[in-house]
Amino acid sequence: RSMAEADMELIRTKRALTTMAAAAALGGNGSGGGGGKNKYRKRSRATPPGKCHSCNIRETPEWRRGPDGARTLCNACGLHYAKLVRKREKALANGESPSIQRIDMEMLRASARAAD
Repeated sequence: RSMAEADMELIRTKRALTTMAAAAALGGNGSGGGGGKNKYRKRSRATPPGKCHSCNIRETPEWRRGPDGARTLCNACGLHYAKLVRKREKALANGESPSIQRIDMEMLRASARAAD
């Protein structure tokens, strides 16, 4: 065997071991064995909420945090809510009295209607 062939065999072996270890760490069926601590943990995904608390839509690319907690707003409403929060925090930081005292669902709905 040539030196190049030996190097390629070494690379293939390392790649196979790395792939199996990653699959085992992610809960796959890799036969990498090893009883050590896994480098990666599988994230549990909560079931998506039934509908957006603001606009009542049921399908969205991503569920976002709102005034009612995590995964309560659709993507669009969540982005709008985050913008309102940033606007309010900026006003507070500048010593101004924010035009928005508290951001709740009613205020979010009214703001979204005004933006349309």
